[in-house]
Amino acid sequence: YAEGYFFFKQKTAYEILSKRIDEAYDEVSTNDLSKLMAIQADIMAYQLEEPEQAIKLLNSNLDNTPSRQSQAELKLKLADIYLHVDEVWEATLLYSQVDKSMKEEPLGHEARFKNAQLRYFIGEYEWAESQLKVLKAATSKLIANDAMTLSLAIKDNLEADTTGVELNRLARADYRIYQQREDEAVVLLDDIIATGNEVSKPHALFRKGEIAEKRKECEAAEQLYLQIVEQYPDSYMADAALMHAALIEQNELKNKELAKQHYEKLIDEYPTSIYTAQAKKNYRKL
Repeated sequence: YAEGYFFFKQKTAYEILSKRIDEAYDEVSTNDLSKLMAIQADIMAYQLEEPEQAIKLLNSNLDNTPSRQSQAELKLKLADIYLHVDEVWEATLLYSQVDKSMKEEPLGHEARFKNAQLRYFIGEYEWAESQLKVLKAATSKLIANDAMTLSLAIKDNLEADTTGVELNRLARADYRIYQQREDEAVVLLDDIIATGNEVSKPHALFRKGEIAEKRKECEAAEQLYLQIVEQYPDSYMADAALMHAALIEQNELKNKELAKQHYEKLIDEYPTSIYTAQAKKNYRKL
């Protein structure tokens, strides 16, 4: 009952916010309303569960967007929502358009990564890999890191199982997570954890940990992350899992000593990790 009441209150709040944005269109002193539209589309698609309305809003305003940057931002948002509702080819077309129009800019890199991720979701791994290879040298550190992580997931899983069966299972679960169909994703992940190989299992544990963390099931999430560190210490996901576990202890469970232990382990055992610098900073702060 409490959970249902919270959802009702939350949905009502988003409905009020959506109405307020509608009113704001006539009040703001700019001819570029793309940022407001992007927020409005997010609320419609992901909070009010009205993706068709979000798609209609964005499509009706694309041609009226004054700047190339703003139009690219709205196209990215529209592509994300199309992918959310399984309109894969509409999504890939828009990602490709943004990639082409903003080729050497951060927005273009983001579009290329999202297109590669889409191809991963639908099992076109060779195409995805070719794009990710370029993106590993992207100027944006976040995009470069995301590209490297996804590339490793594809490469390592195909090396461990050349049939691609394990990777197909992971891709399906990741796609469900992207679509916020987390209950379905957990079923797929549990099956991988039970029957997968040494490469796919840590990936599945990490994804399940992220879902638990999002649901504020902090102790369960930490145990999933630590299971990766203990059972698969050589996995490319072990350092990220340890960082997540440390942050949960530091920020959610408020156990500074245990957080320090996790940071120490990360600094000592994964010195080349991209998380090591932040771990040192957090450790000093504690």
